[in-house]
Amino acid sequence: MFRVYHCSRCKNIGYSQVESEEDASRCSLCQALVLHETGTVYAVTRQEAQILVRDLALESRMSKTKLREGAGRGLGVKKRVYNIIEALIDLKRGKPASIEEIMRECSEAGIDLGRAMKFLDTLESEGLILNDGVHIMTTREAWSDV
Repeated sequence: MFRVYHCSRCKNIGYSQVESEEDASRCSLCQALVLHETGTVYAVTRQEAQILVRDLALESRMSKTKLREGAGRGLGVKKRVYNIIEALIDLKRGKPASIEEIMRECSEAGIDLGRAMKFLDTLESEGLILNDGVHIMTTREAWSDV
């Protein structure tokens, strides 16, 4: 079985294979101990675990965005595009996200694709992302470095 977790230390969302709910596992990003907690979700197959991780990551991003928007102005488009890139890279366990995936997520988030491409260029010129024409990777750990 696979434990789907949200690491309390580094906030990584991932999954790890365990024999039972009592087994301990480690975060794939920071190696922190991950234990069974109330609300922990388990999957039978790796594919099901990947789907649950994706759903949890999207749910987490949506709730953070709603909290921020409720406090005043919403996130800027550039920040939203960057968040989409980060979320996809997190979902892929640190591997680069394809431009196609990013554009699909931007479209689903209601971001005009022309504006999204403009902000990809801006993020690249600011040195926040690396774009090889097919895949995109972030260059910094946190947006606060900007």
